[in-house]
Amino acid sequence: MKRLFKWALYLFLFVVVLLVAAVLLLNTIVKEFVQRRLRSETGMDVRIGKIDIGLATPTIAIENFKIYNSPQFGGSPFLDIPEIFVEYDRDAIRAGKLHLKLVRVDLAEIDIVQDKDGRLNILSIKEKSDTAKAALAGQSSKMEFTGIDTLNLTFQRLRVSNLAAPAEAEEVDFGLTNQVFTNIQSEKDLDGLAVVMAGRAGAAASSGKSPMDLQKLLLQLLH
Repeated sequence: MKRLFKWALYLFLFVVVLLVAAVLLLNTIVKEFVQRRLRSETGMDVRIGKIDIGLATPTIAIENFKIYNSPQFGGSPFLDIPEIFVEYDRDAIRAGKLHLKLVRVDLAEIDIVQDKDGRLNILSIKEKSDTAKAALAGQSSKMEFTGIDTLNLTFQRLRVSNLAAPAEAEEVDFGLTNQVFTNIQSEKDLDGLAVVMAGRAGAAASSGKSPMDLQKLLLQLLH
């Protein structure tokens, strides 16, 4: 009996080890897939520190998410996001709908760059994003987006630079911490976010700290 108990205990521990390894492998596979897909669709280098897919809970946590500008725009970080946390609705997923209960984003920095020909990186990114959206629109399996209950946004810095005049680079501290937006059903509902961001950009521009029209840039970025 004692030997049987030990055998059962060893078997149980072995199963636990396998389950833990499977979870770690799943997270690694998802991380590699996301990085590869984003690189393919944006033409930019993407680095993700960690992705944690909740198995017991309907959550996704992403840490140290960075997207880098292409060589044309200096290769500097475009987005630096220390944390993204998402809680989704499982029942909606089963019904082919994407309903997010909570989205929390800690955005450390956005780097807007103008190349030597006067072209902005955000416009280049938007063109590639529109192309990717058009391709996804043709997929019959596309999931219907039904809204975000709560969006919690932290936005620390915006960096604006011109490769033709590197000395004019400026950083603007937005100081947006845990700003909450609720009941987001469509892109139009993000207008409140655009207004807040553009308002802060306008304050920075009026202080004479920016070499570009930050309000116009933010509206281009958010729409």
